[in-house]
Amino acid sequence: MSSDVMRPDDLDLLRRAGRNLRRAAAFPVVFGGLRQGDRIPVSTAHGAQTDGLTTIVITPTRGLGGKCWRAGRLQAVTNYADTEDITHDFDAQILGERIVGLCAAPVIVGTRVMGLLYAGYRSAESASADAFRLLEYEARRVAHELHIRDLVDERIRILRVREACTHRDERGRDLTTIYDRLLTLADETKDPDTARELRSLLNMSPADGGAQDLTPRQTQVIMLVALGLTNEQIAARLGLSILTVKSYLRAAMARLGAHTRYQAVVEAQHRRIIF
Repeated sequence: MSSDVMRPDDLDLLRRAGRNLRRAAAFPVVFGGLRQGDRIPVSTAHGAQTDGLTTIVITPTRGLGGKCWRAGRLQAVTNYADTEDITHDFDAQILGERIVGLCAAPVIVGTRVMGLLYAGYRSAESASADAFRLLEYEARRVAHELHIRDLVDERIRILRVREACTHRDERGRDLTTIYDRLLTLADETKDPDTARELRSLLNMSPADGGAQDLTPRQTQVIMLVALGLTNEQIAARLGLSILTVKSYLRAAMARLGAHTRYQAVVEAQHRRIIF
């Protein structure tokens, strides 16, 4: 997750969830991890008898966790060793803990699986429906707190950008205005080399319709949102009507899969569309 020095350790959320599940006597062993790129390494375990569980690294194609990741919902098996509809990449670790039944719940932030929370039991008796609900509840609690932390980080980044861009250079020029003018020139120039160089200076991805997924004008509106401008201020700066700005913003949010203007900024930063 975030490496911001102001942010608490996100793994503590999974550790707390594991302690809660163990305290409720729902499961004898609980483990899990948070997403790192295209994989989820198991980083915390409670009730484990060996160190094997923390050597597991889940991808969407491996094990019960991979199935849970793909489905985006809780998955459970009552007899792990004989289950045929999952891969058995991690038999040494799971069976080494004498785990008979295993279930996994996804930690979903927005629409993305950002972690997995596992729970296992060492007898043939299946876990109760209440135990499953408790596991899902703890996974949702972790996801909710991660979402809150992401929003806090997002606001801090936006405030830092606003603060940086409201400074003036040695000649007293407003750097926000300079940035905006360079962005406009990058959109308007007919020379691809010039556009590429300007966008490189602005730390933006090339507007080639490929990885960026936004039109130049949509990118410009999102960048100004990131600088903290209101729709009215964006309209005045770009010489557009407020309705037109809202239309660009809605289209950009839809392309980015965002539900709020600030989620759009974060997703655009994640895709390196804007800095």
